[in-house]
Amino acid sequence: MASEYCVVYCTCPDSASAESIAHQLTESRLVACTNIVPHLTSIYFWEQKVTKGDEVLMIMKTRQDLLADLEKAIVAIHPYKFPEFIAMPIIYGNRKYLDWVDEVVAK
Repeated sequence: MASEYCVVYCTCPDSASAESIAHQLTESRLVACTNIVPHLTSIYFWEQKVTKGDEVLMIMKTRQDLLADLEKAIVAIHPYKFPEFIAMPIIYGNRKYLDWVDEVVAK
């Protein structure tokens, strides 16, 4: 039913950058909606050591056919050298919500 839709995860260093990115992506119609989840603690391997940092998470809803354009846009405006960009298919969703996603994102 819903395999043409996906959820994309992307972390940001702070709420201000996440809000700016989310606004730009929504305005350009690459995503229908972005949820910004504050106060994440990320532990990751970077520059030959385990690192801990505070981040926020963007959860974006879009269509799979827009993923390449969405990734390109995020890479161009994101402050990280190579931002997290992970997409997962939506295997089921409220039909009216998914219809709304179709109406909002670029055709």
